[in-house]
Amino acid sequence: MKRVRCPICRKELTKRVKSFPFCSARCKLVDAGNWFEGTYRIEAERIEPTWGDN
Repeated sequence: MKRVRCPICRKELTKRVKSFPFCSARCKLVDAGNWFEGTYRIEAERIEPTWGDN
């Protein structure tokens, strides 16, 4: 297995675990919470809908 580190705590993973790519369920939940709270975002240009224009 290639050297992989948990994106939250940076612990090196020596084997594939159920919560991959995280080292534990806790780190997986921390990551989900970061997305939910808006800590992580994907910036995109806002596109306004045009009504009736072809």
